[in-house]
Amino acid sequence: MPEIRLPDICFRGQLRPSQAEVARIASEKLAMGKRRLHIVAPPGSGKTVMGLYIWAELVGKPALVLSPNSAIQAQWAARTELFEHRHGMDLAPLISTDPQMPGLLTSLTYQSVTLPARATEFTAARAIDLWAQSLIDKNQAASEQEADDWIEGLRDHNPNFYNERLAAFRKQIREQDAIGGRAMTLLHRASLDTLVRLRDYGVGLLILDECHHLMGHWGRVLAEVSEYLNGPVIVGLTATPPDREGKKREDTQRYDHFFGMIDFEVPVPAVVKDGYLAPYQDLAYFVRPSESELEFIASVDQQFSKLVEELCHPCTRSDEPGSLILRPPESLIDWLVRVLRDQQLPTRRTSQWRLFFTADPRFVTAAVWFLSSQQTALPNNVPELLPSDEAEDERLITLIDRYTRHYLRRSPHAADHQTATRVVDRLRMLGVQITDSGPRACASPVSRVIAYTRNKTRAVVPILRHEAQILGADLRAVVIADFEKSSAIRSEVAHLLDEEAGGAVAAFRMLLDAPETNQLDPVLVTGSSVLVDTDLLDRIISEANAWLQERGINVELSSALQGMFHELNGRGSDWCPRVYVEMLTELFQRGTTRCLVGTRGLLGEGWDANSVNVLVDLSTATTSMTVNQLRGRSLRLDPKQPRKLANNWDVVCIAPEFSKGLDDYRRFLRKHETIFGVCDDGSIEKGVGHVHAAFTQLKPELVDGSVSQLNSDMLVRAAKREAAYELWQIGKTYGGQPIRAVEIGSHQAKFTEGYPPFAKAKRPWDRLSLVSAISEVVFASLQEISQISAASVLKINTRDGGYIRVFLVGVSAEESRIFAQSVRETLGPLSSPRYVIPRSVDVPADTLTNRLLPQLLRPWLERRDRQQWMLHAVPTVLASKRDLAAVFEKHWNAKVSPGQAMFVKNLQGEELVIDAIRNDLSPATIVHEKEMFL
Repeated sequence: MPEIRLPDICFRGQLRPSQAEVARIASEKLAMGKRRLHIVAPPGSGKTVMGLYIWAELVGKPALVLSPNSAIQAQWAARTELFEHRHGMDLAPLISTDPQMPGLLTSLTYQSVTLPARATEFTAARAIDLWAQSLIDKNQAASEQEADDWIEGLRDHNPNFYNERLAAFRKQIREQDAIGGRAMTLLHRASLDTLVRLRDYGVGLLILDECHHLMGHWGRVLAEVSEYLNGPVIVGLTATPPDREGKKREDTQRYDHFFGMIDFEVPVPAVVKDGYLAPYQDLAYFVRPSESELEFIASVDQQFSKLVEELCHPCTRSDEPGSLILRPPESLIDWLVRVLRDQQLPTRRTSQWRLFFTADPRFVTAAVWFLSSQQTALPNNVPELLPSDEAEDERLITLIDRYTRHYLRRSPHAADHQTATRVVDRLRMLGVQITDSGPRACASPVSRVIAYTRNKTRAVVPILRHEAQILGADLRAVVIADFEKSSAIRSEVAHLLDEEAGGAVAAFRMLLDAPETNQLDPVLVTGSSVLVDTDLLDRIISEANAWLQERGINVELSSALQGMFHELNGRGSDWCPRVYVEMLTELFQRGTTRCLVGTRGLLGEGWDANSVNVLVDLSTATTSMTVNQLRGRSLRLDPKQPRKLANNWDVVCIAPEFSKGLDDYRRFLRKHETIFGVCDDGSIEKGVGHVHAAFTQLKPELVDGSVSQLNSDMLVRAAKREAAYELWQIGKTYGGQPIRAVEIGSHQAKFTEGYPPFAKAKRPWDRLSLVSAISEVVFASLQEISQISAASVLKINTRDGGYIRVFLVGVSAEESRIFAQSVRETLGPLSSPRYVIPRSVDVPADTLTNRLLPQLLRPWLERRDRQQWMLHAVPTVLASKRDLAAVFEKHWNAKVSPGQAMFVKNLQGEELVIDAIRNDLSPATIVHEKEMFL
């Protein structure tokens, strides 16, 4: 065979806009001598073609592609069909997936080149030495001999535990070696032989697909492999940057050094607008815990309330066990009064209140609030403080944490130490761990009950029933859970959650129990099971046998009855998850089943079915890496559905009346932190606000008493697929410049009452007119002091639920931020402002003449009384100097109300602000600041 030169290989298609942009940036970087490229692009955006284009058109050297599994490995080899030799030579023989026969492009799995060698006696001896040293360091053994005797006794009397602990220390040894730069010395002979062949072949390009996996063992090995291969060009491709939580610092530093900064990130909306990913809308369905679950959650709350009561009013107790001396302990209330009065920090006292307050403002604010709520007089030196936005339970935990760490644990009395232990145990039930440095989140039985309540799996039925009514035979739904069955149920909740709670099997049962969803012929597929309903069994076995026969796969199918459904089994060496997932995916695409139920481990990364148009996510995954992989399952284009729109559902359980009742909602927030979605006004927004304007970072507004109404709204939106498709404006250029916007939501009724205090005002304020006027004041003021461009344009849109969105176009990101912050400060609650300005309104007088006037004549003839209605903050950027505040005052007087901007950073001014808050003269408007795109 004649020698093949890569310049003779070319791409015979047309790059998408985002792919062309990646190619341009890669070309520039390579021309500058850069040998590492780091590219982030969503699933379905064509990362494979990007990598192959760089290989064939830009680098021109033999390439090694590494992927996390065999399915993705095969995709790389298959996509080379888009490339051709300029003189017609067949490329197929030069593409390899065999580690023993490298080619011009060799596609392998990470495992094939990073397989560790089996543990040796030498490694075992080092592991035992490390184990012995660990026992000595933890004072569990006094000497090396004592540690060796203990380990040897464990080996003789408890070999299972011995082997488990020895394996853990062996792993530590391997990690130490790998982190220390000896990763390749730990590799299996097969991996080393593969690397030798690749080096001899002259690999000049290393493409690392789904490179977010390289934060551990694979990354340690490949950092050395790249040097062994004589420094090839490295291209890292991923749908999302890696999750860094819980990772070793050495691994995160190596990852950052290995790949460098992200060279280009392809946002999902850009690929959707370009027409290469399916548009979608994110929806949420809310449920409440069951009655028995609510009783458990309430009991935990009651225990917490009882704890607070015990700490505030402790009983007189003996100083030490057996002692006759009795002493009254210092209660939480007494301790707070003393600490505030003496301005006592943990190790010293302060001479000035402001020094004391700034040292721990969260604690001080919570302490003042709590003492006031207990009707306890504040010490004379303690001023009233502005209220905190923190939830009540968070403030209480702040106080209990400080009381436990700074008083109970440091007390010389054993009874106080026992109280501290009881406090720690009680807080664990609420998912709070008191550590040496403060409270930390930990696993909570309440959170688990809410996350895996049966009512969440029950919600799958109304969602899919509704989707089936809309889509009919075209429905292709996927339901994803964390696990098939749970292997670990904590004893505290075992009476509420069985092994199926929250799992895929439970969802599968629910779908079979309901006649409407049973008609979807759901199939459960996990890493260990395939379950089908009785009425589907014969048809699915027939079609599966045909599929297997077409591909020459030697498997004999059988079934076993498992209660109300059958388990599908296969006999033969070819039967494995890779085969049956591929088989069931094909049957799903055809419509043999219209609903697959599975786990995120199996139907997440690397699984593709372009017909998916409904995704129901029951998982508790919150890392951006996992969430984006799951969401990517529904975004593939489907040639059979040219105007496909995917509905992505989250099911969320809430009980906002309880301390931990919003934990599942907070998981929902974290899921959407990095997700872009289209809003009802056509803008693209990152974060939970694109699901509904009522969803905020604190709590879901309008949800406490209206879950059914919100769910009804979501089901209505689910049916408006055509309208949602049009909102994406496919084909219109995506404006990648982020815009800061503010959204104005619910507020106290008093906010918009009355008429504008100007002559001949014929219409009273409403929310839109008042928000518009105040926004125009901020806009004009910032333009006058040159903080925003004269060419900028003010936009005010309305959203579902009565929300108003305010933002600027034609400005820089910094100008957008300044404007959004200024509007939020002016419309939102008073919070340590420097200047304030009053707003007056004209209110119709309650006179006989006014009452007798016809309705049509009242705006012209009625008598009105002027009242000061609200006190607003002057934005920070306009409050640093008196002359800047005067600019704001001028525009305020022209558009909103007469009134003078007043300086309040003195004792008199602070009292004015506190009085305004106390007398309901401070805005209670809910204002959210958000990042959006057009």
